[in-house]
Amino acid sequence: MEDVIIRYHRMTGKSTLWLPGTDHAGIATQTKVEAKVKQEEDKTRFDYGRVDFLDKVRDFALTNRSTIISQMKSMGASLDWSRESFTLSEKLSRAVRKSFVELYRQGKIYQ
Repeated sequence: MEDVIIRYHRMTGKSTLWLPGTDHAGIATQTKVEAKVKQEEDKTRFDYGRVDFLDKVRDFALTNRSTIISQMKSMGASLDWSRESFTLSEKLSRAVRKSFVELYRQGKIYQ
């Protein structure tokens, strides 16, 4: 649907940009990894330390990210691939952490 909208606006002469981005999807990805670990290793996330389990989640997300990107490219989606982003990248993760710290300092969120 997004591709149709972008192409329509380009055809009408408007300057348009569709930025590609993939999301690790937090809880959904964690749930998938937990099920995979249970099935393949008969373990739970509690059998790993925090860092080791997060590594498993990151690996799973990166694997699926490449699948999603290749599917979008094979469909010919009209994205600017030179500007692709990923929510687990260090740059975006740092920006999210910074935003949460600032919101906390402003009293807009709490732990």
